[in-house]
Amino acid sequence: MTVPDSGTDGTGTPERIGHRRSLLTRPDPRTDADALPAARRGLISGLGIAVQGAVRFVYSLLVGRTLPTGFLSATNSAISTAMFATMLWPVSLGAAAAKFVARESGDLTVRTALTRHLARLSLLTSAALGVGAGTVTYVLLAPGELTTAVFVALLTVGLSAYNFVRGVQYATGRILRATVWDGLSFVVAVGGLVLVLVFDLRAWLLLPLTAGYAVYSVAGWPRTGGGPVGPELRSEINRFVAWGVLGSLATGGFLQLTMVLAHQTGDATGADAYAAALTLATPASMLGSVLSLLLLPALSAAVGRGDLTAVRGHTDLAHRALIIIVGGVFGALVVGARLVIALVWPDLSSAVPVLEILLAATFLYTASIVVTESIRSYDERGARVMALTRTAGFVVGLTVALALVPALSVLGIALGYLTGMTITGLVPVVLVWRRDGHRWAGLATRVSTGAVLAGAMLTVRATEPGPGWLDVALTALFAVAWLGLHHRDTRTVIRRALRG
Repeated sequence: MTVPDSGTDGTGTPERIGHRRSLLTRPDPRTDADALPAARRGLISGLGIAVQGAVRFVYSLLVGRTLPTGFLSATNSAISTAMFATMLWPVSLGAAAAKFVARESGDLTVRTALTRHLARLSLLTSAALGVGAGTVTYVLLAPGELTTAVFVALLTVGLSAYNFVRGVQYATGRILRATVWDGLSFVVAVGGLVLVLVFDLRAWLLLPLTAGYAVYSVAGWPRTGGGPVGPELRSEINRFVAWGVLGSLATGGFLQLTMVLAHQTGDATGADAYAAALTLATPASMLGSVLSLLLLPALSAAVGRGDLTAVRGHTDLAHRALIIIVGGVFGALVVGARLVIALVWPDLSSAVPVLEILLAATFLYTASIVVTESIRSYDERGARVMALTRTAGFVVGLTVALALVPALSVLGIALGYLTGMTITGLVPVVLVWRRDGHRWAGLATRVSTGAVLAGAMLTVRATEPGPGWLDVALTALFAVAWLGLHHRDTRTVIRRALRG
């Protein structure tokens, strides 16, 4: 099949279309949405992160506050099972779409055929993993609960397709479209859950979430065409995805596995506390996956044209910006964890130490996303290095978690996750720091100072028996102190971002 010339500007590169048109049409590899300024692109992506994080947060909040003990951990365990299954291929396939569809923008024939190839892979792997996740749920995790198993299978398919569609949209510059449809899927998921709870259809709790991802995927499924993808490119994609799978399982998969482990401890109250803490930490961890989609196309395109100076500049600016933002947010949440739990989950005070540990672990992982994508953008070796690093963190962390569970229950699982993320988060920072010769010594000192400050504030907070004005004051004080520590970097990032 020959790719038509329509939709191009005659140079073999994608036609540029306005964002209004991109909102109303399905993604097409022969067109790219107009490039947004860096600051606006980051803002819209951040909004998308917030919306997706809000889906699971609101979902868990409604279930936890309206249904009896045990439903929160059971629901989150089912969702985590589906999310873990998607990390066996679809999550990395979405990253491959973001990387390779962006990289091949100079050849529409290859780009269109590539999109078709990835779409087929997405359909096949989604179906296979859906069946597998449903079977494991029915046989091992929720024995005999056929309805739960079916919905876990359908949710796996929906999440898998969502990852692929989102990757294509970011690769073709449709960041605004991706965020708008995130909002629409939120409405479907949360609105549907309200109806399920009102009519007390407890067996159907996963249906609204599944429907939300399905709406996003069907509406955004890209147009495809063209002939077969060359064996060299197919092989490169398969290797990239394979190493990505290993890395995804060792990071996001590890996080979801901890929820399944917590549910399997048999401690219903402890598992609910873990689910509550995970619900608050997960939206922040989603920043990593969306930031990957935002950075990987830009870095890969720069590598493709041989502009390594641009790669270094992108990496330095984005890393500093990420540290400023997530460091302030995570640090304030750690200091204010007792107050947050009291406001959101007043009956689960035991979730406070778990939340503090999960937030610290998630910060280490999220703060390394920029350098991770810088490593992966170069070549296959980068993907391999990151996969092996993350696997080491996973093995060590899981070992620690299993060793501590008998004595510490869910708190031991959280400590194991923190151990793993310490390895996963710090190693890539050191690698890129040395490789590119970045001037990050001062940045590392400021981050360490902020960590010590947060620890001191937790000690002061412990002098009061419960949450109150002291918690509010300490949280605000940390936020001000963090901004003070990073005021020069903040000005630099804003100035450079405004210059594009």
